Amino acid sequence: MAKQSAFEAWLASVEAEKACVLATILQTESPLANQESGRMFISSEGVTIGDLGDKTINAKIIALANQKLSEKKPKSETHTFVLSDQQEISIFIDVYIPPVDLIIFGAGHDAIPVANYSVSLGLRTTVVDSRAFYNSEERFPGAKIIVTNEDGYHEKVKIGNRTYIIVMNHHLEKDQKTLEFVLNSQAPYVGLLGPRSRRDRMLDALKEDGIVFSDNQLSRLFSPIGLDIGASSPEEIAISILAEIIAIKNGHTGGFLQGAEYIHNK
Repeated sequence: MAKQSAFEAWLASVEAEKACVLATILQTESPLANQESGRMFISSEGVTIGDLGDKTINAKIIALANQKLSEKKPKSETHTFVLSDQQEISIFIDVYIPPVDLIIFGAGHDAIPVANYSVSLGLRTTVVDSRAFYNSEERFPGAKIIVTNEDGYHEKVKIGNRTYIIVMNHHLEKDQKTLEFVLNSQAPYVGLLGPRSRRDRMLDALKEDGIVFSDNQLSRLFSPIGLDIGASSPEEIAISILAEIIAIKNGHTGGFLQGAEYIHNK
C-alpha cells in the first residue's frame, strides 16, 4: 500500500471531522517546493506527514500548528519565514476545526426550545434520553436522537473537546450518573440544570461512592446553568443557557456590550 501523502491525510481527517492543519509552501526561490516536499500535515493527535524541505521550518510549523489547534478560534493564514541562506519562504497554514457539538441529556418539555435554538445556531445537536416516546425526531427536529440509559452512554455517546454538554434529566439519580460520565470526558463545558443545593447533593453522593472530581473537572461544571438575564419561561431559559455556551466557546464571560473596551476601541 502506498504511503499516504500530506494532502491525502488532510482530506481523510477533514472527512472524519478531526481537527488538523495543512501547511503548504506558496512561494520560494529555492527548490523546496516540489511534489515530494512542499506540504506537511499535522493532526490534533500529534501525527505529522510530509516535509517542507527544511528541518528548522518543519519544527516551526509543527509548533505553530499545535498552538493553533489549542486555540478556541484559530484562523488560517500565511506566514513568511527566513531560511538560513536569507531567502524567504511563504507557507499557508490551513486550519480545520470540526463543528461544535451540543449534547442535551434529557428530553423533557424544556429541552425542546434548547434543542431548537441550538439547531438554528448551527450546532450539531444531540438529545439523549431513554424514553423513546419523548426522545423523538418529531419533538426534536434537526437533532440527532440517541435512545439509551446511563449504562449505554459509553457505547453510544461520543464526547470530544468541542462537545458542550447540558444535563437536564429532571431526575436526581439520572443526573448524578450523567454527571459522572460527562465530567470524566474532554467536554469544555458541562451545564447542570437546577439550583446549587441540588448540584452539591449530587457531588456529595458521588463522593460517598468514591467518585471525586479534580479542580480542573469541576472548573468545567456550570451550575446553576446559564447567564443571569432574569429568564423564567422555558424559551428564556434556553436563550440564557445557549448564550452562556456561546460565551464560553468564544472565550468571553458574558455581560453587557455597553462600556466594553474591546468594542469601543475598534
